[in-house]
Amino acid sequence: MRRLLITALLAFSASAALAAGPEAVPVEPVIDFEIVPRGEKLIHTFEIRNEGDQPLEITSVRPACGCTIADFDKVIAPGKIGKIKATVDTSDFFGPIAKAIAVFTNDSDNPKLALTVKANVKPFIAVVPGYARFNYVQDEPMKPIGQTIWAEDGREIQIVDVGVPYDWVDIAIRDAVGAERDADATGNQLRLEVSLTSQAPVGALRQYIEVTTNHPKQPKVKIPLSGFVRPRSHVTPMELDFGQLDSATLPLRRTLHFTNFATQGIEVQTIEAGLTGISAEVKPSENQPGHRFQLLLTLSPDMPKGTFDTVLRIRTTDTANPIVEVPVKGTVL
Repeated sequence: MRRLLITALLAFSASAALAAGPEAVPVEPVIDFEIVPRGEKLIHTFEIRNEGDQPLEITSVRPACGCTIADFDKVIAPGKIGKIKATVDTSDFFGPIAKAIAVFTNDSDNPKLALTVKANVKPFIAVVPGYARFNYVQDEPMKPIGQTIWAEDGREIQIVDVGVPYDWVDIAIRDAVGAERDADATGNQLRLEVSLTSQAPVGALRQYIEVTTNHPKQPKVKIPLSGFVRPRSHVTPMELDFGQLDSATLPLRRTLHFTNFATQGIEVQTIEAGLTGISAEVKPSENQPGHRFQLLLTLSPDMPKGTFDTVLRIRTTDTANPIVEVPVKGTVL
């Protein structure tokens, strides 16, 4: 009986060993970079050891905000080590950070591992206000947006290069003076002035200016460039397509909205359709005279049958943009 019991125990132990499966063990679950300059990319390769007797599968890796995973080993053989490469961009962080990475595996006893990247993000280069946001109207007078730059440790610094994301961004550098200077800072203080040229196209601004200094601990600093470049004027809708029109439905009227974004008010003088049967009149806004207008467009019964494709030419007193055009097309049946 005793011999049978020992045999059963040995068989159970062997069966248990065979059923052990994969076993995920992080070699170093937490990496601490300690003090790092703001803007530095922290790159670390975590190691996962498979201490089981079956292949370990990493089914997914989910990093926290600000952390990205370049790649990871999806299958780790028994007794081997797999790698997970993580990058944390510190550009948007300040002070102590701890970025978690959740690793999901087929280890039934430990299906979710927690890896952590820690650091104390310190800006060795101070930039005030630290951003350049524009709401610029084309061909309007431009006031530069200034940034005061200095080293937090009092080091004398120089700006050796400035990278701009667009050809129509102008940069000027000089010493900061008077109220531009931070009263509590030591060392020299520089002034970087950002402006846009008249070639700036209409659209949103969503990029960074990259400043390179001679500071050994933080040679680069990024300044967000954001905002919008507006046209001097805008018509809504920007074009009119009437499609197919039954001549029995004429006259037909449509309203367009004309906005003048420039500082100086203007007048809309005339609207030329260049086609028989199309006429338009201007109705200035009572609340925003010189800046908002309604354009009342009428297609009269005199419209000839067939396809029409013309352009409304809106003449204004804006010397920088005196004519605004709106395409108009359709077919009269």
